Amino acid sequence: MSDPQSKLQRLQSAGILEQRQFGQDELALVATITDDEIEVLVRLRERLGAPNSDKPHIKPNIIV
Repeated sequence: MSDPQSKLQRLQSAGILEQRQFGQDELALVATITDDEIEVLVRLRERLGAPNSDKPHIKPNIIV
């Protein structure tokens, strides 16, 4: 299993979440996500396409 920081970086680079939107509880949850689950989230983002960058205030995280 990869370390929590690399998981967070992978989710951020895939455009799935932004760390600034998360508190400590949410960051602790990211640490529990398996590598396989992260792969599924990355593939979902690829299929769904990039979030709307014109309205960053309504950009959802996939893992809400």
